[in-house]
Amino acid sequence: MKNTLVLLTLLKLGCLVTAQGTCKKVNSCKCKLDDGKVIDMDPLAKSNGPAFLDVSDSAGVDLYSWNPCKPFTEGSCSNAAVCQSHSGAQYNCGTQDSAQFGYDTSNNVYTVTYSADTVSKSNELSKSNELRTTTLYLYCDQGPDMFQPIGEAVQGTYALIYKGKYACPREDTGISAGTILIIIFFSLVAVYLIGGVLFQIFVRKNSGKNAIPNASFWLDFPALVKDGVFFIVRRGKGKGTYNSI
Repeated sequence: MKNTLVLLTLLKLGCLVTAQGTCKKVNSCKCKLDDGKVIDMDPLAKSNGPAFLDVSDSAGVDLYSWNPCKPFTEGSCSNAAVCQSHSGAQYNCGTQDSAQFGYDTSNNVYTVTYSADTVSKSNELSKSNELRTTTLYLYCDQGPDMFQPIGEAVQGTYALIYKGKYACPREDTGISAGTILIIIFFSLVAVYLIGGVLFQIFVRKNSGKNAIPNASFWLDFPALVKDGVFFIVRRGKGKGTYNSI
């Protein structure tokens, strides 16, 4: 009966959104689509606990907590992205580091899959470990944020649903790695020039163009660039000769 509820709930929500393509992981709560847009759940994350705490599953059996981006602790759950409360005990159902983005073709939605190696409910006395895997289905919706645990479909496998605006692809407002490198480069150039000029003026007592650090190199730099360009152009237009065989 519980497995039937899981399947029916997912099929019912499958018509809410249609998505295509892959979403490459940027971090545990952000991925980038082929068209450059991103799914970013960072605004949803909390730093002092789960974004959604102890929400009952579809069968009313277990409680689930979830937080994107940042790990949280709840009872015996530590470093968790997903935590299950079962019969008064907590079990880590996935860590942030394990997050992997995917696409569910059956429901036409993007997913995040978490995993964690934790103590099995059926073997608590022996403390044997069990790999738990949780799939979070991301349904794009501009209404209020909704978190609905579907529950444990089979032992050690869990299904959750997040429906809200942070599951929707949007333009990436973050700074790219290339932009960061450019900023670092020009910052270093600025430090080099300003520091060099101050050193030349106040330590070496130079003035005018001599106050520029390595002035001779920079004065010759345009000519060096021109020579380099001409060399490349001439090499590109050059025709090789071959001996007849």
